[in-house]
Amino acid sequence: MNCYILTGGRSTRMGRSKTELFLDRVVAAAEPVFEELVAVQRPEGGPLSIRTIHEPPHPGQAPLFGVLRALDDAGGRCFILAVDYALITAAVLRRLRARAEASTAALVVPVWRGLPQPLCAGYDPGAAPLIRRRIDERRLDLMGLIEEAAAERFDFDGPELLSVNTAADLEEAERLR
Repeated sequence: MNCYILTGGRSTRMGRSKTELFLDRVVAAAEPVFEELVAVQRPEGGPLSIRTIHEPPHPGQAPLFGVLRALDDAGGRCFILAVDYALITAAVLRRLRARAEASTAALVVPVWRGLPQPLCAGYDPGAAPLIRRRIDERRLDLMGLIEEAAAERFDFDGPELLSVNTAADLEEAERLR
């Protein structure tokens, strides 16, 4: 199973590049767990330290474009991981990968603190047609995708799924580290 690390966010709430801040940490955690790591960049983004693929040009901005690009590249079940997960560990990724591989669901999504985490989840390529349709209909929200795909959800406890999007999140992550 390959892991696709979404790096195309603009980091506007953070005020600085999350890719520069966290990519090395995320790669270090994912490298021993997955066969290949691939960065998914926005169309104008440059190459990174691992194989890098780019979303095709598109209007608007949403992680759904990166998810679809990953599925198109994967050729099979894959793991999607946003660069925002600064506390992720190899041990946690092993557990999440095993859960994703054991499922037949199109999406296998951990729920952390009551919130589904679709950017740290297993995806089946069978979800691609649904994602394409949702993009065509301009329904770019991941929570709607989870509902429509009848994703398998499971509770996850632990700080590793803290998604760091703001300076306050970064402070919390540093405290939990």
